[in-house]
Amino acid sequence: MTDYSAPKGMRDFLPDEAAKREWAAEAIKRTYRRFGFVPMETPALESVEVLERKCGEEIKGQLFRMDDGRTALRFDLTVPLSRVASSNTFKKPFKRYCIAPVWRREEPQKGRFREFYQADADIIGCPSVRAEAELIACAVAAIDELGFEGAAVRLNDRRVITKIASSLLAGKEGEVLRILDKREKIGDAATVEMLVAAGAKAKDAQKLVADLTGAKGNADALLLASKYSPEGAESMKEILALVKEYGKINVQVDLSLVRGLDYYTGAIFEISLGKEMGSVAGGGRYDNLLSMYGMPDSAVGISLGFERLMVLMGQRAAEKRGVFVAAVKDEFYPYALEVAAKLRAQGVECQTDLNARSLKKQMEYAAGCCSYIAVVGEREKKEGKVTLRNLETGKEELLSVEDAAVRARLAAKQ
Repeated sequence: MTDYSAPKGMRDFLPDEAAKREWAAEAIKRTYRRFGFVPMETPALESVEVLERKCGEEIKGQLFRMDDGRTALRFDLTVPLSRVASSNTFKKPFKRYCIAPVWRREEPQKGRFREFYQADADIIGCPSVRAEAELIACAVAAIDELGFEGAAVRLNDRRVITKIASSLLAGKEGEVLRILDKREKIGDAATVEMLVAAGAKAKDAQKLVADLTGAKGNADALLLASKYSPEGAESMKEILALVKEYGKINVQVDLSLVRGLDYYTGAIFEISLGKEMGSVAGGGRYDNLLSMYGMPDSAVGISLGFERLMVLMGQRAAEKRGVFVAAVKDEFYPYALEVAAKLRAQGVECQTDLNARSLKKQMEYAAGCCSYIAVVGEREKKEGKVTLRNLETGKEELLSVEDAAVRARLAAKQ
């Protein structure tokens, strides 16, 4: 029997799930735009040469390569941004966002797919840590917009954690960082064991892990950070001061935060929704990346874990919105079309019954997808009005089309 399911590691999104994902993407985009970011789109395909300049050996093996051998599907959204930014002149700082699919040929696992979406925001051409503060505040606002509470930001600096790694095992910084990056998953004891196996003395490894995780508050953590990298500590101090001006945002300096990507050069950060929900966003400064594509410039970015956020939204029902205009009888369908046209002209999502169903059937259908139903019959047509019913509360009002549009727009904003 022929299998017509989606390709391995890829998914079909049926209407309810697609509507929820579309709503989430629009909420994130709306927040990005409020902070002055502009959209930028690039092709799904990039040249293999461009992609391989950034990706490590592991990602090289995960590229979806085309038959021509010269192109492959993008594996993230940062490479296309770097390619475009290095070959175009933008007013600086250039603040860009993009929510789009990326592809990696890896073995699918629970919650991990070969095709998945990223929701990135980046600032090119701003060497100041004002860019880090802006991105942190913007990402927290986007998470709030999705209805989540309690977002907590962890902050570190790559210069600090690299110096810490060097103090333990000079020449093996990369290996130490990879071990420390696993600490949350494997625990402190296993982290010490792995550091010892890499060549560190047990006493030194134990002290290092205790220092990284034992700081009591931001002041204590910054004092320790300054012993390794005064520049990194000062950057984090400035970021903390700036973020405070954006409102109530919980930022904690965490010297154990690593973030695995090698191209980070300064501040790094992650946003979580508590231990049970885990990390939902991450990013940092990557000042050297654009030089790989011919145009050196400063750069900072953050990526919201779109797929992770969708999982956390769980079975949250797709949003019901807009108005269904129902004709009591077929003879009033032309008036229903007239009403619908007026509502759409005033920015209201609107639909009518295309199947000539009974009023009862129209109401049943509307209850599954709309927040209001506007019933039109002889009286409504004569007075140029509609009977507007709130499908959540059951409240009905005889209103002009203009007033009905106001009600629907207000409901959509809530």
